Amino acid sequence: MPSGLGRSTLVDDVTAEIRRMILTGEIEPGEFLPTRKELAAQFGVGLSTVQEAIQALSAVGLLASRAGKGTWVREDALDGLIHPEAVRARLGELNARRVYEARRVVEIALTEMAAKRATPEDVERIWNAMHRMEATIDDTDAFVDADLGFHLAVARASKNELLEQFYHLARKLLVEVIHEMVSLPGVQRDSIPYQRAIVEAIERRDPHLARQAAEEHMAYVDQLLDMWLD
Repeated sequence: MPSGLGRSTLVDDVTAEIRRMILTGEIEPGEFLPTRKELAAQFGVGLSTVQEAIQALSAVGLLASRAGKGTWVREDALDGLIHPEAVRARLGELNARRVYEARRVVEIALTEMAAKRATPEDVERIWNAMHRMEATIDDTDAFVDADLGFHLAVARASKNELLEQFYHLARKLLVEVIHEMVSLPGVQRDSIPYQRAIVEAIERRDPHLARQAAEEHMAYVDQLLDMWLD
């Protein structure tokens, strides 16, 4: 957490991080959060900041707490959020091409916003995910996980929680397609330069270059999708 941030910003950041952990499944419905003391140490903030974040998430129905028991993710925490099963139930069978069209719009916008709004900590988080991708080439499962971490880190850096949820939804809807495309020969190595161009543009705080890098990446993904559909 940036040391120069105001208190309200710290609370917002901790709230967003815990929400992300819930949305990405790091902490699933029914599971307990680490203790407040552990969360404060993890995020580098005071206990009161963690307490306010927990109160905010409890107010919107994501968390529940009980004295002497701890804080856990409510079993129905995701019922009010956008998630894949709800979309599938509403729309039925989804066409991969149409979902990728939606992902393209969201991902490009998120990348451009990230170049405008990313903190040094956001940039470090994106680079860490980038390095994990490079280290897991030829291990498809690990690479897909690292790739998801990369794009979720970019989405988080956009500071637009609604678009971040939309991106997470699109990824979940396409998880099987993504895994199969990443398994195509050479894809993992070929995709690295596109991802690296994105993080470099974000680090330079260049929205135009970031948008261009995201557009080039999505054009490459479109090619992969054509190969997969064929």
